[in-house]
Amino acid sequence: MIVKNEEKDLPLCLQSVRGLVDEIIVVDTGSEDRTPEVAREFGAKVYPFKWINDFAAARNESIRHATGNYILWLDADDRIPSQERENFVRWKQELPTSEKRAYWFIVESPKEEEFLTERCYQMRVFPRVEGVRFIRRVHESILESINALGIPSSYCDVTIRHVGYARKADMHRKANRNLKLLLAALAEAPDDPTIHWHLSMTYNVIGEKEKSARHAESLLSLIPDGKLEGEERQWQVAALVHLGNLYADLGRGKEAEKTLRKAMELDRNNPISAFFLARLLIKQRAYSKALPILQRLREKDLQVYQVPYSQKAVKFYCHVWLGNCYETLGKRAEALREYALASEINPSWAERGAEVGEFYLRDGKVGKALEVLERAVKIDPFNPSALSNLALAYRRTGRIEEAELCLRKAVQLDPEHFDALANLGHLLLLQGKLEEATSPLRKAALIRMDADLAAAL
Repeated sequence: MIVKNEEKDLPLCLQSVRGLVDEIIVVDTGSEDRTPEVAREFGAKVYPFKWINDFAAARNESIRHATGNYILWLDADDRIPSQERENFVRWKQELPTSEKRAYWFIVESPKEEEFLTERCYQMRVFPRVEGVRFIRRVHESILESINALGIPSSYCDVTIRHVGYARKADMHRKANRNLKLLLAALAEAPDDPTIHWHLSMTYNVIGEKEKSARHAESLLSLIPDGKLEGEERQWQVAALVHLGNLYADLGRGKEAEKTLRKAMELDRNNPISAFFLARLLIKQRAYSKALPILQRLREKDLQVYQVPYSQKAVKFYCHVWLGNCYETLGKRAEALREYALASEINPSWAERGAEVGEFYLRDGKVGKALEVLERAVKIDPFNPSALSNLALAYRRTGRIEEAELCLRKAVQLDPEHFDALANLGHLLLLQGKLEEATSPLRKAALIRMDADLAAAL
């Protein structure tokens, strides 16, 4: 580990690996708090190292002090979740003694909204052998030296939780910190595609879209078109998707669509390009073009890649956008089903709470409808459709007074809301309040007449 002023985060990290690792090496790059003392309390060997604006140099110093056969690198804002300990122990017991290998772990980066949590593979374990070293001042990597030495690698299902980018404010702070180091690295290696990738991502985070696009274009110009395979192809697709999204943000819609379609052509099994092309088409209200893309995406089994993305977010928005498409085609039942599936993935989503509740009511799942509709009304108490559907759920569970209150509020909010007027009239009839029922039923009839309404009148 390399650390600086991490007395708050470090205990949680070291506690999470206690009993899993055989030694802890901590290189301190100039802490002014209790970081070194905290590390020693957990049995770590602590070594001071003068900060020289180079994360790779500090990482390589930590390697120099390690004595184990394998090295796991962590940051202070990493944790191995308690539910992963057994998995980690099992993986460790199966480490080969003859052949040296490197290992990719799943890194999970939570966000402020849980369903946006990103997951990706990172090479987190490597053998301690001569020649293995990190490169680059920032966003340092061990991969290049592993590949140069011909060391094979394997993907594992051990998960590390990286909490350092959970808040947008943290992302902005780190982006501004990294920018100077990235520009220095670019001056040293102007043809390094990885540096252009990180510069593009950094400028995007701080809102400088034009600069971000220029570096994405530079990155792609350094990649031989159509010659990459496997993991390298994943990053090529990611770069095209990123550039397509930037073009869209800059109002260059035609270039955005062309770039995103090129990404899809490179790898039709990659869900990321399909997702963002569909997003662009939905924004353009090109629902008929988006629909087949979303239908194929809906059926994909989303894998974890080296490129970080949120599998849950892809599934969530896929269902939401499919619902939008079906609505424009007049297929309400299909739209409601998709909105309900979206709500299952992201329970805090309330934008279509009325429709999701309606789906569950039609499906006979009154308890689920109540759960969704009460949450929707709590988030938006001025939605007459949600109030009207909640009243139906209350009525079906015998909560007549609450149903009437909801319907009266819905009608007050929108005096011409057909469903609220009709449902209120039916409810008052049910209670024998014939005179009171007449007014909402007649108002509903002026908007639209149907068989149930005619029978009630």
